[in-house]
Amino acid sequence: MYPKLSLIALLAFLPYQPALADPIHAVAGGAYWHHDSGWVFPEKIDEFERVGIPQDVAGSPDAVAYYACVESGVRMTASVDVYLAKSAAAAELEGRPEGRLTSEGTFPLSATPVLAGTRQIYEGGPGSPAFVGLYFIDAGAWRVRIRVTSSRLEAMDTFVHGQRWETLGGH
Repeated sequence: MYPKLSLIALLAFLPYQPALADPIHAVAGGAYWHHDSGWVFPEKIDEFERVGIPQDVAGSPDAVAYYACVESGVRMTASVDVYLAKSAAAAELEGRPEGRLTSEGTFPLSATPVLAGTRQIYEGGPGSPAFVGLYFIDAGAWRVRIRVTSSRLEAMDTFVHGQRWETLGGH
């Protein structure tokens, strides 16, 4: 009898969920831009190539991208996590992994603004020639954690230095 009224009543009882804009956008050169932090995830950094498209983390403002390369027939990996200092994931991302810590110290970056972080190097798993490097950079509201596995420490440092640090915090 009243088709419009029936439609309105039906729509009133549907669950409401606001639409959220995608926080990661493709930009020039195969890179991706994270809208919230301004961070740019390059397509390639030295030997490491990005694997897939960066992702937001569980609908939060945080983002992650994965990279990989092959060294002497062994696949080496890296992950780049960009997250708010107040993120619910901060404690997990900044926790120490299993394994023996072999070195820890300040890691300077030649970036504008000037940033520095902490580098922790761990032994790889049993029988692995690789090291695990964790790099933590605090840029105020935003933080970056980079985890790299490689048999060459200089390759790990090069990957970290090759990030687009000047984009962090810019919209």
